Amino acid sequence: MRIWAIMAIGLSLVGCRAQGPRDGGPSAAAARGKVLYNIHCADCHGVKGDGGGPVAPLLWPKPRDLTSGIFKYRTTRGPVPSDTDILQTMKVGVPGTAMPGWDLLSMAEWKDLLAYVKSFAPRIALAAADRPVDIPTEVKSTPELIAKGRGLFAKRGCVACHGAAGNGDGPAAASLTDAWGDRVAPRDLTRGPLKWGNMPRDIYRTIIMGIPGTPMPAYEHSFTTDELWALTHFVKSLQAPLPEGYDPANPKKTVLDAAKIAGELPLDYHAPIWGNVQATPVFLKPLWHESGMTEWLTAKALHNGSEIAIYLRWTDNEMNVEGARVDGVAVQFPIEKVATPADLPYLGMGHAGRPVAIWAWHVGRTQELTARGMNAVRPKSPEMTRVMAKGTYDAGEWHVIMKREIAAAGRDDATIQLQGYCSFALWDGDLPKHAGPESFSEWMIYELAQ
Repeated sequence: MRIWAIMAIGLSLVGCRAQGPRDGGPSAAAARGKVLYNIHCADCHGVKGDGGGPVAPLLWPKPRDLTSGIFKYRTTRGPVPSDTDILQTMKVGVPGTAMPGWDLLSMAEWKDLLAYVKSFAPRIALAAADRPVDIPTEVKSTPELIAKGRGLFAKRGCVACHGAAGNGDGPAAASLTDAWGDRVAPRDLTRGPLKWGNMPRDIYRTIIMGIPGTPMPAYEHSFTTDELWALTHFVKSLQAPLPEGYDPANPKKTVLDAAKIAGELPLDYHAPIWGNVQATPVFLKPLWHESGMTEWLTAKALHNGSEIAIYLRWTDNEMNVEGARVDGVAVQFPIEKVATPADLPYLGMGHAGRPVAIWAWHVGRTQELTARGMNAVRPKSPEMTRVMAKGTYDAGEWHVIMKREIAAAGRDDATIQLQGYCSFALWDGDLPKHAGPESFSEWMIYELAQ
């Protein structure tokens, strides 16, 4: 069960819950935040906040050492970020890493978690945030300005790390390390969203400030304002279009709407009804960063009152159907109804108090599994597996549809709620550096139309 065990990322196996009134001062907030941290953060960042959680060896880039007081992503002049900066990182996560976003939590829960995270670095907890960076009025992008930025990008050292085409494959890329001595990879600028904001103002800020703790330097005093905007718009021009329906200026938790129809739910993706269903873009996070990894899939869903079908589609340059590494996809659901997002199961595999049901399709097999943690995964027998699935590889894309009854078959099964939570994991046989899934999604909401 190693490939399933390695899905266990991002959260803690601790089965406690964030409950009780929200009163008291900073110490009360930090105490409540500690409960949330132990549930949702400790497996990666460690119970001491030092980045040494039990899942950390399975992840690259490595989880942040919160005790160092170095925060990569901030909008302030000095080393002390604003509370909003830290909250934003917790809300949207960090693209290109295993850091998930938690915008499902309430603002009160975020603030409690913030109080506890800051307690790991007293210098940050006790200091006032530095003044914010001023971003000048944006210069309009033009072909001439982009051409100027391309020249600056090539001549002023950017290609050494990011590569001539911005793919993160420059000659220095393989030897880069961060302030903790861990190897780091430059972001592939052709993909997105970027790590600390995707709008031109965000890119401008990253260029002038750099990213603390990484080899990305600050360029504020190396270029004129016009040159900085030229670089900004050139970097923006490198990026492939983001999926329809994704707004980088206002990232929010994706909702998968399941339209209701009468009659049979088709397993054939060519069926006309699927063409009438809105696709939901799902952004994926890597367990172990690899060049060419899949960062997006799209999801569609239908139900007829008794069954639900989920149609997943993603790009894959090579079909892997033989050997130990084959392509695949999985969706998981909490087995018990979740009262609040803070009570969601452990993202990877659930835990003893909050199990998950997993529907998995790999080339050549379909499985249902029940998991109560990384070491407690139980596949159902073929006779008890009720999920039906069909996968088709066509013109560089996988189309996989999984269908099953809405009602649970027993205590170790999930009933699909009118509104509930699900998440996805993806396997790519082209990427052999680890045995688990290539990438995974955050928890997202699904809703069944009435």
